[in-house]
Amino acid sequence: MKETTRKKEDLRVRKTREAIHHTFKEMICEIDYNEITIKELTARAQINRKTFYLHYAGLDDLLEELQDELADNFIKRKVSYSNMNDIRALIRLFFEHAAHMPLFHERLLCSGSYQPIWEKINKKIMEHRRETNRGVFQMDEYAENLVFAYYGANSTLLYRQWVADGKKLPLEDLIEVATKLICNGMSSVVPNGENK
Repeated sequence: MKETTRKKEDLRVRKTREAIHHTFKEMICEIDYNEITIKELTARAQINRKTFYLHYAGLDDLLEELQDELADNFIKRKVSYSNMNDIRALIRLFFEHAAHMPLFHERLLCSGSYQPIWEKINKKIMEHRRETNRGVFQMDEYAENLVFAYYGANSTLLYRQWVADGKKLPLEDLIEVATKLICNGMSSVVPNGENK
């Protein structure tokens, strides 16, 4: 196969996948996952069902790819849990990023029907954080697992409440309150409180 033919095919494949992703994200913003159908998705993306099935076995495969993409976006950020100042910076990073993310991310994070999907994303992120930061809290492995679970669950919970309240609290105030709540809880078990 000639190189120019291959490049045209690669471009078509990329554009088709982009159309599928874009349409899927739009639909997530509008309706619950269990209401999304391949028939409607393909009609909106202006592709036929056969084309969809060339790329995905079904909606669950598409969703899993999206979940991995979102998790990997957080995982690629180098973060540290080595002291409470690092944790404060991490809390700020999470809330600033979350406050400016696209609507479909917010739906995944905050909408009741999508929460199990976000839980899978969060689990992947926190498992990676546990593995790459193992031993940082100078605790038994199972105690550390609890600290990471506490951090991951509470960050998400506080963000969801902020969204449920219509984001009426200014972002800086949200970060301040969340930092106090999370860090005060963590500093009670994390060795050396402020500095390491």
